[in-house]
Amino acid sequence: METAEEVAAELEQAGYPVLLVQVDVQNAEQVDALVEQTVARFGGVDILVNSAGVGTLSSIVDMLEEEWDWVLGVNLKGTFLCTRAVVRWWLQNGRRGKIINLSSINEAVPLAGESHYCASKGGVMMFTRSAALELAPYGIHVNAIAPGMIETPMTEEVIVVPELHAAHQKQVPFRRFGQPEDVAKVAAFLASPWSDWITGASIPVDGGMHLIGEESYIWAIERAMGHHDQIPKVPMCWPPGALEEESKKEETE
Repeated sequence: METAEEVAAELEQAGYPVLLVQVDVQNAEQVDALVEQTVARFGGVDILVNSAGVGTLSSIVDMLEEEWDWVLGVNLKGTFLCTRAVVRWWLQNGRRGKIINLSSINEAVPLAGESHYCASKGGVMMFTRSAALELAPYGIHVNAIAPGMIETPMTEEVIVVPELHAAHQKQVPFRRFGQPEDVAKVAAFLASPWSDWITGASIPVDGGMHLIGEESYIWAIERAMGHHDQIPKVPMCWPPGALEEESKKEETE
């Protein structure tokens, strides 16, 4: 909330009107109330950006049911509830607009240790396509953005692991991590008239990582914590040449 307040203050100082409301996107009543407050403040809604997202790192056998429910609840149910609330208002008032869903390259690129996150983003991708088909007759556009590794507070604990830092940079053809501005530019395009002939699309914003794949986090983090005896021998996240060295060791033993 503190970061949101800082952004709101910056926008207001620049002359843009702002309404800041803390909402649990898993709660339909709170979401509906948010739309009502938005309409009261601005006179309507033109663009909906479903950007609320969470994730945890957990193997399937260790994952708590609460983890699964939380990640699917925020990422997928939240996208549905916000979309439903805004579309209801549009249809009731003869209005139309554009919806931008924040998915991930993990809508198609799997990660070990994040089955719930990948499932939620796969759901967002298919929800985007289904909603685009259903709402097109009303003049409503629905698209998604699928970011790769973006430097945000959500990813900083991954980037600080040297093995993962090197592995991810190796798998981005442009050899850098994404910045929030990279995603914002695509969102601005999808919100503008320049995207009027696009709907049902999911646009990768990842420097080309989806062309190669993404390293799974869980084994590298377990190794960084010294849990070498608790993880399988897998080549994921190993530095270049490490697999060959491991094979040589096994041959000499």
